[in-house]
Amino acid sequence: MKMLNLKTKVATLLIMLCIALQMHAQSDGFFRGGMDIYENRDSGMELGGSTAENPTPVGSGLLVLTIAGVCYVALKRKSSLNLLLASAILLTFTQCKKEIAPVTNNGVHITLNAGYDNSKTSFDPVTGAFAWTGTSESPEYINVGGSINGYLGQLTSTQSGVNATFSGTINPSANETLYFFYLGKGDHASATSLDFSNQDGTLENVTNYHIAISDGVEYTGQTSFSTTLNMKMSIAYFDVNGFKNASNVAETVYLHGDEVYSTTTINYKDGTISGDAKGYINFGTSNNGKYVALIPSVDTETTLKFDSNSKTGEMTFVRGIRAGKYYSNNDAALSVTANSLPQGTLPGIFSVSATKKVRWSSGNLNATTEDAWETWSWRFAEHQYDYGVHVSEGISANHANTNRVSHFGWGTSGYNGQKPNRTGGGESSYGGSGTNYDWGVYNSSNIINGGGCTIWRTPSINEWRFFKSNRSTSSVNNVPNARYTSATLTIDDVEWHGYIFFPDDYYGGTPDGVTWGSINSGGNWNTKCTSDGWASLEEAGCLFLPAAGGLNCSWSGTSGDYWTSDEYYDNRAWRYGLNSGGFFEAEKYRNEPCSVRLVRDVE
Repeated sequence: MKMLNLKTKVATLLIMLCIALQMHAQSDGFFRGGMDIYENRDSGMELGGSTAENPTPVGSGLLVLTIAGVCYVALKRKSSLNLLLASAILLTFTQCKKEIAPVTNNGVHITLNAGYDNSKTSFDPVTGAFAWTGTSESPEYINVGGSINGYLGQLTSTQSGVNATFSGTINPSANETLYFFYLGKGDHASATSLDFSNQDGTLENVTNYHIAISDGVEYTGQTSFSTTLNMKMSIAYFDVNGFKNASNVAETVYLHGDEVYSTTTINYKDGTISGDAKGYINFGTSNNGKYVALIPSVDTETTLKFDSNSKTGEMTFVRGIRAGKYYSNNDAALSVTANSLPQGTLPGIFSVSATKKVRWSSGNLNATTEDAWETWSWRFAEHQYDYGVHVSEGISANHANTNRVSHFGWGTSGYNGQKPNRTGGGESSYGGSGTNYDWGVYNSSNIINGGGCTIWRTPSINEWRFFKSNRSTSSVNNVPNARYTSATLTIDDVEWHGYIFFPDDYYGGTPDGVTWGSINSGGNWNTKCTSDGWASLEEAGCLFLPAAGGLNCSWSGTSGDYWTSDEYYDNRAWRYGLNSGGFFEAEKYRNEPCSVRLVRDVE
């Protein structure tokens, strides 16, 4: 009878232990619990997940092994069975009341089931349909952010269709607000910004710039969520077919404006994006249908501007650029009128900083007087290669025998009585210390063939530096980032030496009548151009700075100096020089005349 009592107690003990373990099976890698899938039946993107696989001190495999050992001892010592049975009962009630505390040291594995709710969180102008397009070769990603920790991790999917499942491991803190970010196709792992500056205008390409972000969801240990991803950018559809040069060749079009951003900052802590840098969006060669992703800026009237090498245009949005909007003309492209460039402006767009582009004047600056040098008028030389004033016109060292000046002492813009023909005197005659002079700023409206505008100016030393060395351009003669070449232009049997500079998006290839020489170096003027060859390069937007020499055009054809707007120190100022050996920066005494070439901002 005692033996039967012993078996009964042992059986009771084991049953109680099983109940305790079954009531809340968990996993620490020894025993693995099942998966609970939660389906969100509300409209919107559906987020689901598995229960957290968190280790816990109760209900684990280690505990089972421990209790098994205790049972063995108890069977050896029958007097301990009553104590063991009481412990099993206590364990059962402990398991019933146990709350799982989230443990994040090893990460929380979640899955995200993403669907579509018929609002344009993505975009197809024909059907409005949305579909994930992830494949094993090209996965799609959703980043997870948190209010405490910022970026938390990335979820990955290789599924396509209206619904797809994303999965990954994150490390949230208790009560942290979570945000889910879709940043377009491509692996944007932990990206803090997106670059909108280069788009190709196709609808497929727009998916690379699609930003959708969820509202915040508080994390309290759960691993299944339900939220909607909302579109945070906008899309516009433009017809820019008119942006072609005189030979009807389509040109690269830049979109810009006071409220156009080229990059955006991602804030993983509060689930927002914001415009970062106001810059240019290059959306490829002009045609009649260009889709462009835009970063929202304002909801008040704003003007978008369009520029190619030889055309310019603009369009006003009455209610600004707002998130989630599609701007079109009843699903047809918005037609942008392409206008010719203002008088005195060369075709060709050139970067002079990371955020600024300019066009150059059609020739070097000249000044003329009709009343013994008391009043002056300004004009650009007739051709890019003109020196402006030639030795044959009989000028003397102080310009006393001519009423036309093409080389200027620094600071002789006409401001504060400093006349263009001044070549003598000390520092105080050229502005004094701590001042910068700009021929364009003081004389723009007086440039006879300059379009009557007020925006011509002299480039700064930093802009010349960027222009020479830092701007990214197309390749020329198979040389990437080709910026300039020393050249000889043969025009009507007259040779003109100087430097050809290529616009940011040079597309002219090698025209007939052009033989390339050294690129981005001197080379003894060894790029050769006939009249026809140079005409083709100029139409493609190229700039030519002639070796215009110095005072009296001395050394013309062998060297040339161009003033910047910046002083150097004492009685000197910054200039850029060129000769057969190269194109370089240096300082120069202010009373030594140099050429001046003006620019106008692309704005």
